[in-house]
Amino acid sequence: MLNYRMAAMLVLLTCIVSPLTFHWITAPGGSWLRPYIVWLLVVVATWLWQRHREYYEP
Repeated sequence: MLNYRMAAMLVLLTCIVSPLTFHWITAPGGSWLRPYIVWLLVVVATWLWQRHREYYEP
């Protein structure tokens, strides 16, 4: 079941954090490693979020 408060908070947080993160990644003096750090954080966060989910096989 979808939790509308959590979905609304996620959309609001994405709207606020996305421009700041994009500016941080594309900063002219930045490290080439920054985009990979962001993707690593996304993968780890997704794994942590989904690790307790049970899968049922028919």
